[in-house]
Order: sequence, then C-alpha cells, then structure tokens
Amino acid sequence: YTRSGITPANRLSRFTVSNFDDNVADPTSELVLLDDIPVAANIHNGGAMAFGHDGMLYLGIGDGVLTGNVQDLSSLNGKLLRLDMRNYPTIIPSDNPFVGTVGARGEIYALGLRNPFKLDVHPVDGRIWITNTGDASFEEIHEARAGANFGWPLYEGSTDAPAFDDPVYSYPYGSGAAIAGGVFYRGN
Repeated sequence: YTRSGITPANRLSRFTVSNFDDNVADPTSELVLLDDIPVAANIHNGGAMAFGHDGMLYLGIGDGVLTGNVQDLSSLNGKLLRLDMRNYPTIIPSDNPFVGTVGARGEIYALGLRNPFKLDVHPVDGRIWITNTGDASFEEIHEARAGANFGWPLYEGSTDAPAFDDPVYSYPYGSGAAIAGGVFYRGN
C-alpha cells in the first residue's frame, strides 16, 4: 500500500487473519517487508501482485512519477520484484537476475515499467503477464522474464533497440482506454 504522511511511500506488509473474523486482517499483526519506496505523487504506484508457480511473490512497482529511477537498478521504482516469502527474513531469491550486481537491488526481476496496474499468472504454463499503463504513446502487455527491460521512460511500444524487450501487445494511446487489468479465461 501507499503509506500516507509528510513523505508518502510504497510499502509491502504481511498481515495475519483476525482471531475473531476470517474475513478481516488483524491491523496489529502488520509485518513490514519492504518500505520507503518513494513516490512523488499519489499516482503510478503499481502494486499488482501474485504468487507464481515457483512459489515466489511477484510485485509490480510503478515509477511513482520518478522516471529517473526506473532504469536505475539501485531503485525499486518501475520494477517487477520477485520475493521468496517462504524464507522470511531472507526474501531475496539467490537466482534473481541482479543478485550480486554491484549497486543493484536484489529484489528486482525486471525493469522499465511505468505503472503495472495488474499482473496475472497463466494457470497452466505459469508465465507471468503484466499490463503496463503507458504515458502518451502506447498501452502495453508484457510477458515477464528474468532481467527483462521494458524500456520506460526511454521507449513506449516496440523499438529496434536491442537492450529493451518489446511488449507482446500494445495499442496507441487514444485508441482505447488505459490498460488497467487482465485475467486468463479458459472456458468456452
């Protein structure tokens, strides 16, 4: 959630279920796992999360309108994080792509996202898909992979630049609504 106050920031916390109601989290049980992820405004916070087939928690963090942080591996803004919640307090998986990179945050799985409102895990093959709200050019859908760089704020949509991963699907800004969701449907 986005913590309010003089200096708002994004925070990842774990809560346990209330002893009195299985539908309510006990507010006194908060365990802060990640904190002080900066935001310059109360937009572009991202926050989509899902557990992958590998048991890891995947967490999308928006740029927080701090576009200079997105391509910076020492910042969590504009990133997809991969966390091992089963191994608390050691939540950074040793096989994350930037573990051991000098100056990089080990939580980072992929980067170059503006505002990852939603992500979903394919129920059969386990691939992770991210919807990424664009700025003035394109809305995007990305397939997550270790070390991917989706290009924001340098690019939106497809590019020939080999350092960046093109979206699987994108559409021009203005030709539809902001892409803010997506799930898999396997019925008829």
